[in-house]
Amino acid sequence: MIDIFKDCELNRIEYWLVIRLYIAASIPVILSSYYLIIKKASLSVALTLISTFLIAAFGWELWLTYGLAGGLPVDQRRSAMLTCAIPVNLNWLLNSLADVLIVWIGLFLVKFIYRNKKSPFLKWNWGAFAIFLFWFIIQNIYVEAFFYNLQLGFNGDLSWAPLHPFGSWFNPTLFNIAGSPITLQAQTSWILMTPIVYLLSIYFDKKYSS
Repeated sequence: MIDIFKDCELNRIEYWLVIRLYIAASIPVILSSYYLIIKKASLSVALTLISTFLIAAFGWELWLTYGLAGGLPVDQRRSAMLTCAIPVNLNWLLNSLADVLIVWIGLFLVKFIYRNKKSPFLKWNWGAFAIFLFWFIIQNIYVEAFFYNLQLGFNGDLSWAPLHPFGSWFNPTLFNIAGSPITLQAQTSWILMTPIVYLLSIYFDKKYSS
């Protein structure tokens, strides 16, 4: 097997972080291409996912990557080896695609749980909202604790962003998992994304689903 990251001299933890990010970013592209080829792409889902990509990119990923509003750019918050494997100018793109995967899984979970019930995408349903919120927060806690603990930074390191409205000025540690702090700022983006994603999915489903 060819190790394309050999020259980056990643340690074992960094290596698997990089591999998981590239896999998570690739899955939405591969699945989208597959559904387009077999002509079974749902327009409402596609528009929700495209919107997710744009909101994630402009809502926080670009800001955190480049440190646009008072924070450090990502290459100053992680090792040179990680930046070698995940170039700064690819960082926001890969993470935004991974965010799309998270939302896609959330849509699947809601549709699966409501498969024998009235569609929760006809109007607001608090049960469906709770599923989205639970999934988004649980996965993000996992990501912060075990995935991005090498590059998230500390208080004062992370940029303000539209979906990180408190910036680094108010970013208390909520609790710790395996020695990694779970902070308010890291959770804020997905807390705010939950109603946005759900409202978009309702809008597009009502508008484009037959």
